[in-house]
Amino acid sequence: MNLTQQEWDALMASYPPGTPVSGVVVRCKIFGVFVRLDDLPDVPALLEVIHFRQVEAEPTRCIEYPVDYPTVNSRLEARILGWCLFPNNDVRLTQLSHLDWYRRP
Repeated sequence: MNLTQQEWDALMASYPPGTPVSGVVVRCKIFGVFVRLDDLPDVPALLEVIHFRQVEAEPTRCIEYPVDYPTVNSRLEARILGWCLFPNNDVRLTQLSHLDWYRRP
């Protein structure tokens, strides 16, 4: 996605960290899954394995690739963790509740 800095700034302001999002898994890699977000289908989104819900549910259990990963075409719920402008211009996601440090005004 080729956006100007102003357009990225507007996206980041509209979807700050902590914003709930949902989407469909489009690709699965050992480091995480790529998600096509419902509200931002043209913005690459990555949910890294360390932010999978299972990490919180079973912290001592090892997550195995690919059996414990969300499958391609599955829907998932997450929250915006942060925006990564360099080098990929993407958004990072989390499913962990202990990152509830963000409070909307």
